[in-house]
Amino acid sequence: MQYEWIGSKQPFLDKISLKSLGEIHIGCFGGSKSNGAFKNEDALFLMQEEDGSWIFTCLLDAHNSAESAEIIIELLKNNSNQIHKICSSETAFSDIEPYILSLFSEDNFKSRCKDITGETSCLICYQSGAYLWWFSIGDCMAYLFHPDLAKFNQYGLNQRQFFEWVGQVNTFDLSVPCYTSGRRQLRYGSNYIVLATDGVLEYGDGYYQSSHNLYNSFVKGDRIDQNLHTILDNIMKDRVRDSASVVCWEVINKQQGLFPSD
Repeated sequence: MQYEWIGSKQPFLDKISLKSLGEIHIGCFGGSKSNGAFKNEDALFLMQEEDGSWIFTCLLDAHNSAESAEIIIELLKNNSNQIHKICSSETAFSDIEPYILSLFSEDNFKSRCKDITGETSCLICYQSGAYLWWFSIGDCMAYLFHPDLAKFNQYGLNQRQFFEWVGQVNTFDLSVPCYTSGRRQLRYGSNYIVLATDGVLEYGDGYYQSSHNLYNSFVKGDRIDQNLHTILDNIMKDRVRDSASVVCWEVINKQQGLFPSD
């Protein structure tokens, strides 16, 4: 299964959009027009194996125009067969990052970036079984929520990085391209994976900037899709100006951790 959404074409200004694709839940709020919102430059591309064995998703938050997000989605779509092949292989966690880096480093892609207006943050996540890989350029946020981790105040996978983009201003034009990436083993039981653009963090004078508050909002109470709706409804009622986009899913991991006591 493959899905894409581009905010410049479906901006969802002053309203919430909720969509579920298998176990994946997508929520978008384009911003409040009464507070100055007039465009949505977030975007999303995802692939999911039909049996749910793996998920590959890319969340984008562009500025100055949505062109940078659009050409990244085009790049991933044009190479979706190879991405699918890698994600389905036994060596996926070794092969996925070098392949993504090779796509962004292609001379043709970097040349196209020079001819567009604006640039984008880019957050890619691949989950298969009990493991998760993430790749981040810019200031989109990725979280792994689990009670065992919350006890130690561990919530985020990445840290927001400013002045780091793909597009007209392009980290891959540097002599040393800058990005962050990592792998995590999921804990035993229910794990919540959440990817979000920075509009989510504007709610309530930064209420969701507290990862603990965001954790409680996703994990406590209702199902994950209902909790997502509540979060976006709060953002809309708060008249947040920036677009807020979220991709989330729950993984029930039946594998024990590294040590028997885990």
